[in-house]
Amino acid sequence: MQFLGVVAAALALSGAPAVHTASTGALAPRSACRGQSAPAAPPAVQLHALRCLINWARRHGGEGALRRSGELDRSAAMRAGDIRRCQDFSHTPCGQPFIAVFEVVGYFTGTASVGENLAWGQGSLGTARSAMRNWLASPAHRQILFTSSWQDLGVARVHASSLFGYANVTLWVAQFGHRIGLQPMP
Repeated sequence: MQFLGVVAAALALSGAPAVHTASTGALAPRSACRGQSAPAAPPAVQLHALRCLINWARRHGGEGALRRSGELDRSAAMRAGDIRRCQDFSHTPCGQPFIAVFEVVGYFTGTASVGENLAWGQGSLGTARSAMRNWLASPAHRQILFTSSWQDLGVARVHASSLFGYANVTLWVAQFGHRIGLQPMP
């Protein structure tokens, strides 16, 4: 038997974000995003597939596509690394505050709001398509995916031969953000 886990969190520092929660038809067809169902595809292909799936869903759900953020890619990778290192599938692995990874990479240089979806799965349940399908099936994850104010997207993927006591696990982190009034870094 294969297992799958998902969890969502958001932090709004600029007021409550507007949310559109439509999901009908939001999962891209298999032909739309190369590598979405291929657990053996190179990591870069799988990361691109997850970005493609998220933006496809947003466009077809009435929201705009998100731009890739290097800062959020780095913070997503940090979160994935902490989850793996501490074997703690949560938004606060190793006891770190949720906001810590966003601060470390400098995403909070002004007023900002951020959200995060996490997923893990074994074998074929560890694909980008599986993560996205499960996020779309969850009201909390859909809320994060379809928040209308998001502008930025960062994603990370970690594959491990053993994670959380299971074999052949792939962990996904998708982070979403919106910044207002950026301040220059000192």
